[in-house]
Amino acid sequence: MIAYIKLLIYACVFCIVFCFILGAGASIIIYFKNGYFLIPNGQIKRAIIFGCVAGVAITMATLVFNLIDKYNSRKSPPSDQD
Repeated sequence: MIAYIKLLIYACVFCIVFCFILGAGASIIIYFKNGYFLIPNGQIKRAIIFGCVAGVAITMATLVFNLIDKYNSRKSPPSDQD
C-alpha cells in the first residue's frame, strides 16, 4: 500500500511540474510575440488542480491494472482435454 501512496505523490508532482513547464512554454511564446512575460494566477491554480487530477488518475489506473493481473494469475490453467 505504501508503494501506491508513493506512486500517487510522484505522479501528482510530475504532472504538476509538467503543467508548469507547458504554461511557461506558452508564456515564452507570448513573450516573443507581444513583448511581455505573462503567467496568470489562474494558470498556476489550473496546473496544480489538473496535475493532481492526472496524478490520481495514473495511480488509480495502475491499481486497477494490478488488481486485474492478480485476478488473472489466480485463475487455474486450462486442463488438457486429450
